[in-house]
Amino acid sequence: MRTLVWLLVVGLFALLSIVLSQLGALDPFKNVALTVTSPLERGLRRAASPAADFLDNTAKRQDLEGENRLLRQQIEELTAEIASLKESQSTAADLAGLAEIEKGRPDDRFLVARVIARDPSNLKERLAIDRGSNDGVAEGMVVMSQGQSVVGVISKVLDDFAWVTLITDPNSNVNAMVLESRAQGVVSGSLHSGLSMDLSPQDAKVEPGNTVATSGLGGNLPQALLIGQVAAVRGEPQDLFKEAEVEPAASLSRLENVLVLTSFVATHLTSP
Repeated sequence: MRTLVWLLVVGLFALLSIVLSQLGALDPFKNVALTVTSPLERGLRRAASPAADFLDNTAKRQDLEGENRLLRQQIEELTAEIASLKESQSTAADLAGLAEIEKGRPDDRFLVARVIARDPSNLKERLAIDRGSNDGVAEGMVVMSQGQSVVGVISKVLDDFAWVTLITDPNSNVNAMVLESRAQGVVSGSLHSGLSMDLSPQDAKVEPGNTVATSGLGGNLPQALLIGQVAAVRGEPQDLFKEAEVEPAASLSRLENVLVLTSFVATHLTSP
C-alpha cells in the first residue's frame, strides 16, 4: 500500500512538472540552475582540456607514425626497384657494348664477366671475375675492358670464377709498340706505379701522347690491342734504352665488367 502511494506521488509530481514546464512556470528555476552550474561546467571543461588534448595528440601522433612507416616502406621498395632497373640497364649496356665489339672483331669471341673481388693483400694487381672453367674460361686468355683495351690475362681458373693478373702487376710484361713510330719495347707493371715501357732503342721516336698497343711478339697476346698512351719519356741521351711512362687506357681501379677473349689461344714460343 505504501509503495502504491509512493508511485502515485511520483507520478503526480512528474505530471505536474511537465504541465508547469509547458506553461513556462519553471523557466526561472532553469535560469537559476544554469547560472549556478555554468561556472562549474566551464571549470570542468578547462580541467579536462589538457587530458583531451593529450589523448587527441597521442592519436594524431600514432596516425603520423603509421603513415611514416608506410612511406618509409614505399621509399625502400621504390629505391630497390630503381636499383634493379639500373642494374638491368647496366647489363643491357654491357650486352650492347659486346655486340659492338663483336661487330668490329667478327673473327673473335668474347664472354662478358663481372668483377667480384680484388686481391686482398695489396701486394698483387689482381681481380676475380664471375666466370670460370664451367663457362669455358682458361688460363692465358686475354681480358679486355669494354673500351677494347687490355686489362690483363687469366692467371688462375676455378669452376665458377677466375683470377685476372692485371697489366699493372709487378710480374706482368707485355710486348708492345708505339703505333705512330712502330718503336717496340716491353710494357711492365709496377705496384702502385702504373706502367712503364722499356727496351726501346735510344733513337726510337717515342713522345708523350703516342698510342701504345700490343705487338703480338711472343704469341702471348694478339697484335694491336690497345694498352694506353705515353704520358712521359724519361732517360738521358747516353742511356742505351728509352723509358716511357704509360697511362693505361682502361680505368683499372674502377672496373666493374670485363670481356674475356675466349677465341685467342696463347702460343708460348721457346728459343730455337
